[in-house]
Amino acid sequence: MAIKIKSFDISKAFKNILISFVFILSFLLIFFSKTDYFIVNKVKTLSNEYVSPITKFVSFPFIVVSNINSSIQDFQNLKQQNLVLKEEVIRLKKWQILAIQNSTENKVLKKLLNASDNNLNLVKTASVMSRNDILYGKIININAGTKDGLVDQMTVVNHRGLIGRVIDPSLNKSRVLLLTDPNSSLSVKTVSDEIFSLIQGSDDGVHLVSSFIKNEKTPKVGDLLVTSGTAQIFPPDLLVGKITKVTNNKFYALPFVDFNNIDYVQIVNSK
Repeated sequence: MAIKIKSFDISKAFKNILISFVFILSFLLIFFSKTDYFIVNKVKTLSNEYVSPITKFVSFPFIVVSNINSSIQDFQNLKQQNLVLKEEVIRLKKWQILAIQNSTENKVLKKLLNASDNNLNLVKTASVMSRNDILYGKIININAGTKDGLVDQMTVVNHRGLIGRVIDPSLNKSRVLLLTDPNSSLSVKTVSDEIFSLIQGSDDGVHLVSSFIKNEKTPKVGDLLVTSGTAQIFPPDLLVGKITKVTNNKFYALPFVDFNNIDYVQIVNSK
């Protein structure tokens, strides 16, 4: 009986110790858990207060350099794009100039196709190669010659009126003596009163001036001049110019043709 009581006391004591140990262990676990949490928070606080600013300060130059490199790269890309765009603009301008030139040439050629009337035969349409503008010589060179049917003294016109006459034609090219040349004499008449006269190029190289007026009649400012056809060099009724000034014994006329802007001409003769 004594042995049983003693065994019971030992078992009860062991149980109490075990419970106490479990309690102490649980307390320690909870304490260390809280301690770890506190330490972590403390470290995080220290990091936010001290480490993070230091890190930002140390990394700031690298960030600045990186941003500068990015800006330089963007600038280089932008510069390259600008070069490409400039080349594109230059290319488009060349195409625009070419298109304008082609448009102008088409307009001139269309006008030339309708320039000659029913009394004229079109021999050849030619382009102007060069000009020989000197004090007493007004001549253009064209890319048509005897192989195209041109002969000396043929009439040359464009869509605005009479230009001059062919001189010294060769196989592939010819010279054209312009109306504004002082050596070019032309028989004309006024459209309104049919006053006949002779005109030639004036010293200024722009106007036409009369050298003879039939029956000493005086035309009026604004009268239109056309070829008379009496000299049998030029066909009759080709537009020549408009009288701009009249004096006692002569008059001045401005040609219809703009002799500073001649690109294409027609060589014609009478039917």
